[in-house]
Amino acid sequence: MKTTPVILGSLLLFFTTVSPAPAKTAEQWYEQAFEQSLDSQYMKAIQSYRQALRLKKDWAKAHHGLTVMYFKLKDGVKAAHHLRMAKKFYPKDDKINRAIVQRNLEKTYATFDLDSNEFEDLENLRPAGKKESWVRNGNGFLFGEKGYLFTLLHNLGEEDEVRVRFANQSVYKAKVVKRYIVYDLALLKLDVDSPPPGLAFGDASVFRVQDPIRFIDAKNKVLTGKMEALRAIMNDKNIFELTLSGKSVEGMPLLNAQNQAVGIILSPPEITKNFQAAGMAPKGEIALKSSYLKRVFSLYISSLEGPRKRGKRSEKKEKKSGDLISSLAEIEIQK
Repeated sequence: MKTTPVILGSLLLFFTTVSPAPAKTAEQWYEQAFEQSLDSQYMKAIQSYRQALRLKKDWAKAHHGLTVMYFKLKDGVKAAHHLRMAKKFYPKDDKINRAIVQRNLEKTYATFDLDSNEFEDLENLRPAGKKESWVRNGNGFLFGEKGYLFTLLHNLGEEDEVRVRFANQSVYKAKVVKRYIVYDLALLKLDVDSPPPGLAFGDASVFRVQDPIRFIDAKNKVLTGKMEALRAIMNDKNIFELTLSGKSVEGMPLLNAQNQAVGIILSPPEITKNFQAAGMAPKGEIALKSSYLKRVFSLYISSLEGPRKRGKRSEKKEKKSGDLISSLAEIEIQK
């Protein structure tokens, strides 16, 4: 059965614009925990309070809520611990809550036959902090001057925050700000005030079949290939098909002669799976065109800045590409 262009286009529009449900705030987790506690769902409430504290570690109110749950579950040690944390984080001028915490602490010590001095001794012990462990899980590239990167979505899993390591070994934290499901694409934003410059986008429309094309291998060496087809995977206008002279790296930029990004190397299995077109994989490698990358990034920026006012024309500046090697990045996720 053939899929009409209209239906296919509608499906692509739908999947491209789908975004995951927004993450809950600490306040929303707290409200959920409170409702669960009213229904005597103590273990679920504990998990919700912990989610709130994961986002706001010094929130006295959430520690106090955990205390009540542990007290009801007759876990005196944990109840006392979170009471002590609540006492630590309640402001000194909040005399009412601090007095309540102190009374509850004394009651908890007495009820569960606990020695407050033992808690003091434990808190004076300073175990070595757990070292953060980051693992390379993909590649991407920096573009423009505002600290944005494109990478492949399937490498990120459910992560919203990642780390980006550039070829010069400089490391920045970054947030996943947009997901584009069909094309397995993700947009990242560096968490830095003065980001380094990245690549400029080149014009993907100038290429013809058999034209030479440049790409990056695993050693950051620039190699050449040729354009095999201007449309790939169900004749999609946004995807090039390529024949490359060596092994490319998924997530790395496709380049023109000026080292401008004219696409991003994709993962054929992921794209084929998303299109649900088993057996229709391209013969060569594939890349998502810069025309699509520029379009979705422009839409994203417009959603942040709002529509431009009429009558104001921005002067077009010649876009110079940043240093190629310095724009290449490894994407790391925390394990």
